[in-house]
Amino acid sequence: MSLVFIDGNPLRGAELGRIVPGLAFTVEPLQSGFNTAAPDPGQRARDKVLAHPTPGGSFAEAVDLTTMDGKSLRLELDSENENRFCKWWRETPAKMQLAIALRPTAGADITIFTATCEGRIADKPAGPHLLGWDRLFVPADEELTLAQLCESGEAIAFRRDAYAQLAAALR
Repeated sequence: MSLVFIDGNPLRGAELGRIVPGLAFTVEPLQSGFNTAAPDPGQRARDKVLAHPTPGGSFAEAVDLTTMDGKSLRLELDSENENRFCKWWRETPAKMQLAIALRPTAGADITIFTATCEGRIADKPAGPHLLGWDRLFVPADEELTLAQLCESGEAIAFRRDAYAQLAAALR
């Protein structure tokens, strides 16, 4: 079975290939005009799958960066202020919340898999721009951002956990 990874990118696709080596998928951009303001990453991932119909199965992921007490930092960031964001929030303990929505076949129910990683806001953005929020977050016990770790070929445990759930659901 081959799936469509909606709104993925080549770096995330390569990371996924390392995490779940036998998973066959293609990466497709999200259809133009799609946008969601859903605060919950699970709902955003579900919306991506619903907005991008495919003849077979598909999956999409969404993340949110929150303070430890659950305040979403999504509205604190826009495409022009990554450096200001890091300067203002640097060293702030935070959580990266990952949600993956899976529709194993066209028309099937959508299942959501989640995982969370604790860490802190980076001192400055670092890593490939393709990886968005990952450039701004340093996992606990690491010195590099998630984006830098992904670029170097390392898969962090919370992504491995979430994609292991997806792989198990496909068996």
